Amino acid sequence: MPRRRSSPLLVFTLLFSLSACTGQPAPGPAPDAGSSAAAPAASAGAAGRLDALLAAEQRRAALEVSPADQQSRDVGVRRAAARALARIGGDAAWPGLARALADEDDDVVAWAAYGLGFSCKEREAEAVSALVARALARDARPSPAGAATAAASAAAPSGGAAAGAPPLDAGGALARAIGRCGAEASEPTLVAWLDGPRERAIHAAYALGDLAAIKLKLREETLVALLNLASGSAASPPVPEALYPIGRLEHVPLTVIPRIRDVATARLAEASDARLFAVRALGRAGEAAASELARVLSAKGVFTASERAEAARALKRLGPPGQRALADAVAALAPSADPIALTGLVSEDFGVLLTALDALGSAGAARKALRDLAALPPPPSAPAAILRRVAWLRCGAARLLAGGDYRDPLLLGCDVTAPAEPGSKPDAGAPVRGPIGARAVVEVIGRDAITGARLAAFRAYAASGDLRAREAAIELIAAHEEIAGAPDLLAKALAAEEPGLVAAAAEVIARQPQRASEAPGKRKRRKRSDEKDASAAVTSPAIEAALLAILDRPGARDDPELIGAVVDAVGALALKPAEARLEQLCRSSHPTTRARAGTALGVLRGRKIACDAGLPGDAGAAGRPAVAPPVGEVPAEASALVRAPAVLIFDTDAGELTMTLDPALAPVAVTRFVDLARSGYYDGKIVHRVVPGFVTQFGAPFGDGAGGPPGRPALRCETSPVAFEPLRVGVALAGRDTGSSQLFVMHARAPHLDGQYAAVGVAAGPWAALADGDIIRSVKVRN
Repeated sequence: MPRRRSSPLLVFTLLFSLSACTGQPAPGPAPDAGSSAAAPAASAGAAGRLDALLAAEQRRAALEVSPADQQSRDVGVRRAAARALARIGGDAAWPGLARALADEDDDVVAWAAYGLGFSCKEREAEAVSALVARALARDARPSPAGAATAAASAAAPSGGAAAGAPPLDAGGALARAIGRCGAEASEPTLVAWLDGPRERAIHAAYALGDLAAIKLKLREETLVALLNLASGSAASPPVPEALYPIGRLEHVPLTVIPRIRDVATARLAEASDARLFAVRALGRAGEAAASELARVLSAKGVFTASERAEAARALKRLGPPGQRALADAVAALAPSADPIALTGLVSEDFGVLLTALDALGSAGAARKALRDLAALPPPPSAPAAILRRVAWLRCGAARLLAGGDYRDPLLLGCDVTAPAEPGSKPDAGAPVRGPIGARAVVEVIGRDAITGARLAAFRAYAASGDLRAREAAIELIAAHEEIAGAPDLLAKALAAEEPGLVAAAAEVIARQPQRASEAPGKRKRRKRSDEKDASAAVTSPAIEAALLAILDRPGARDDPELIGAVVDAVGALALKPAEARLEQLCRSSHPTTRARAGTALGVLRGRKIACDAGLPGDAGAAGRPAVAPPVGEVPAEASALVRAPAVLIFDTDAGELTMTLDPALAPVAVTRFVDLARSGYYDGKIVHRVVPGFVTQFGAPFGDGAGGPPGRPALRCETSPVAFEPLRVGVALAGRDTGSSQLFVMHARAPHLDGQYAAVGVAAGPWAALADGDIIRSVKVRN
């Protein structure tokens, strides 16, 4: 889940970018290494190795995990070694992970399988063969041995986590790794597992969802097997999780659409966390599924808010029937103008209505309801939380009614959180004062060619006003080549203090490098040997200077998201003066930074460059020494780890909410978040991202989803093979090892996040009732 934008993740090409860990809060102390099984204190020798292995994991130093660690009689040491290798990943970790896969302890096997699933690039067939063999060996072992292993795990002499931490599931880790590797044998193997015991069948279904996301398709016979499993039989009950892979596909064969509709509709009758998968599958079941989805969307009390929001998103996929159903739903769900009724907007149901508004493509049949919403009067003396929600509804409706008219009075006056001065009228040529309205106006500006008066309005929003509206305006430059003066706007954004605005400008340049060139009238003339007085686009000196300055900025390299966007822009522009700086970034301990620096250097040098070993060199050159990637520093948090679960109590615009952070699986990250909470960092912070039915996210220093607290380098991902379930708390990322201060809370089960983000605890309370822009007034920590 990316930190900055609403797209769930900035996806990098490093297939060993490791995934998420979820830790169930539990009483009792957590060990130094944060392993996953309950255990008494470690011996002095083992404790020393646990500390060393945690340091190796944080430094990403695979060679510091020795074969002796993997052969230790202390199961806690073996688990910590496997965990470190799984989180480090890559070629250097591969041999150790392969050894760990043969361990007799299920936790070690789970870590090994999990790590191999993210380190199998160019070894897919080999990895899947080893994973399948290990799964068969586990099946073949006598049940008493399995019981003995479980007993040994529970009584492990060292390295265990707090009692109650989620146990690792070796069978699930093996299946998910087989799916993520995406080898030729993955699909038939997982389909065969669908006929196994229920637990294995569910693991196989989730793994097929992973495979569907990689391959973008599944065989028709695979879809039939999944539908058979989801429908059940006289001998076995339905398995609704089998519908999950179908919801991961953009397109399904026409031959299975009627069956998807029938099976998914049948599963709507059974409440469970997996019912969401049936709702999502109906979005792939053709226009005839619109009536069932409309029923879900409108049935408050029968279906959860998450399921209803998902139904709105699914209807958006279904063309005219879906749009008609959404129009009817908006009219039915819209609140009355009664001030008492509007107090009910602080609830999960508000997110359902907002999602339905967002899913509408145009006003259409909903025009009357939208006019009523756009003119919804704010209650007298209403608190900020109510005004904010009224503004979201008014602006959402006005945005649809406006079409391409950015001067529409309803649009300009929609944001009641920051009304204009008394007696003044909304001015189309200057940014509106409210952040919600400003973002709505920018969206409408982008619906037509940005020239003339529209260009003047655009420039006003791009140059000043609400930060997130500025970022949205800057992003429009990539899609509107007609925008004049783009280099000046991009240069100003690159010079900003806010990293999100800087990254937005850099990303535009990376995608559309010509937008960084001087305007045609200012282009320099350069003679070429084959053409006299040829016009050559020249990168704006201000943009070049700004990009180079960011590469030299103290602390910028501690933010891999920011530095990565800037490196991409430098590469797209082929800025030769950046070459020495890129070589330095080749030595970064962050793999994503190294990869991007290598790509940029390749542009400058005209050949493929690899920075895997920390030095720029020809990619794949014969005879290159096998050198491990450079390692980083041990974070300051590792010297004073939080040892026990901590409860964070949030005073918010939606009331009191809590979360329990458990260091069992993510000791360094939990220590960071507890320290920040105690220091008052989260006090006054904005909840900057709420996706109804999915996540609530907060903790960005500027309230836009980018950056972290000054002086705190990005966290290493402490990811684990455990599930992201409702109210699980995770670390927000924009790529591997980019977490810092931002957390998200799940609204519903999301298997596609499993293993992709570090999970640090579990929340309680109506987190889904928060809205974008709500304030966290204060946070208290209770041990």
